[in-house]
Amino acid sequence: MSANNRIIDSTEYGLLESVKLDKTSFDQIYRQYWSKLYIYAFNVLKEKEICEDIIEEIFIDLWTKKDDIRISDLNSYLYQSVKYQIFNHFRRSKYKNQLLLKLDLMSTQYQIDELYEKKELKAQIKRLISRLPKQRRLIFQMSRYDGFSNKEISENLNISVQTVKNLISESLKFLRKSLKNIYMLLF
Repeated sequence: MSANNRIIDSTEYGLLESVKLDKTSFDQIYRQYWSKLYIYAFNVLKEKEICEDIIEEIFIDLWTKKDDIRISDLNSYLYQSVKYQIFNHFRRSKYKNQLLLKLDLMSTQYQIDELYEKKELKAQIKRLISRLPKQRRLIFQMSRYDGFSNKEISENLNISVQTVKNLISESLKFLRKSLKNIYMLLF
């Protein structure tokens, strides 16, 4: 029987010796085992693409290491390789899931911190506005919180539009300076 027509006995010692010299023997091993190994992996993982990748990786590894490995039982070697790759997949998935969970928790904590900082900033601004002189505080609140235009404020309070602009500008400068000082102390 020629080497090309030879049936491969998976328990033969040194089975891959012929593969080292002959791609046809490797192709025969591939055809004989690929679907069996795939079914074995699929029964565990239930994910087509991952199982295909695992089986392909096993055969690539077998081909690239063909000159260095000694296998006495090919069947056991291949099934052990599938088990090992499935284990690695679970380990990577577990690590990946743990990492995603940590990132999600970090994101949630960041959002909570951000909400707290916004709430704290609003409270600081409110305290600073309460420290403004009465007329400046009233004009600032009418402008920023009540939505009045400068002209409407000037008409309601019987002051010039320019005075309204000046008082709002002074209030904003005070707030900026005060907030800058507060945040410099914090950071």
